[in-house]
Amino acid sequence: MAASGHVNNKTAQVIIASEEERLKGQYGPRNLENALAALHQDGLVVLRGVIDVAFIDKLNEKMCADAEEKIADPSQLYNHGIKSNFLQRPPVTDPEFLNRQLYFNNFLLQVNRAYLGGRPIWNWLTANTAMAGTKGLRQRAHKDSYTHPLYPYYVIANVPLVDFSPENGSTEFWLGSHQSTTPADQITSADPVAEGYNRGRPGEPLPPITEEAKAARMKIRPPLQPRCLRGDIMIRDLRLWHAGMPNESEAHRIMLGLGYQSPYFPNYSQTLHLPETQRSFFLNYLSDIVDVRAQFWKPDEMEKTKADEDFELRAEYAE
Repeated sequence: MAASGHVNNKTAQVIIASEEERLKGQYGPRNLENALAALHQDGLVVLRGVIDVAFIDKLNEKMCADAEEKIADPSQLYNHGIKSNFLQRPPVTDPEFLNRQLYFNNFLLQVNRAYLGGRPIWNWLTANTAMAGTKGLRQRAHKDSYTHPLYPYYVIANVPLVDFSPENGSTEFWLGSHQSTTPADQITSADPVAEGYNRGRPGEPLPPITEEAKAARMKIRPPLQPRCLRGDIMIRDLRLWHAGMPNESEAHRIMLGLGYQSPYFPNYSQTLHLPETQRSFFLNYLSDIVDVRAQFWKPDEMEKTKADEDFELRAEYAE
């Protein structure tokens, strides 16, 4: 069933396209309304079955092999300092793995535009890998931001490459936490580096949520780990509290993350890092519902750069 538009405390809301909507490549008014209601109420919505599963399986096989190489690298950095989870670049240099359903999904872009307004800017691409057999290792509940505005200014589209469950480390989401959260809910530190945040500034809010804020929110709506399927896309408001969870299965759990910024939010530096050899693919689908802000790299530079591991979304206000 499609989402009802009413809050369900026990699960994430799911949007299922009708056959007519699939043929048109966009949701009708009712499903679009339900998707927006879920984002405004929960900060999360699941678009069911909008990417070909056979392609997702092929991409997962490739990225799991790449993950093994990263794990063997002693210089590998881990997400939020927890050795169970790291960021990984999707295989953007290989045309075999460039798919419009993944990178320019019509249903995703339709919802993004309705939620963020104007012509949303795609300016972030990564993958999050929860390593197999990492029992007991979890992240602190956090936002993917330092200070932030109090309106829908950014969303992440997560694409799971395997069926997503608590057993293999599905993300913990504090649904609805984005509605009234402010940077005051986040910890501060005189030494952000010691907390694992090299880009943090002394005294500035850091991503983790304070124990006091979590305790208060727990009384209203406890967190959950949703189940999602291969071929789904999860859209998350960046302000939503969440945490990476242990993967107790025997296989890596990988999900891609595509980030979209409202054109009304004043950040002009966050950018995609993409191969020059695939410029035509990534610029071919520009339209009135999505812009692409990208830096293109030559093949040897693309192989070496780690610039795409940086996510810097501070507002750049004119003084």
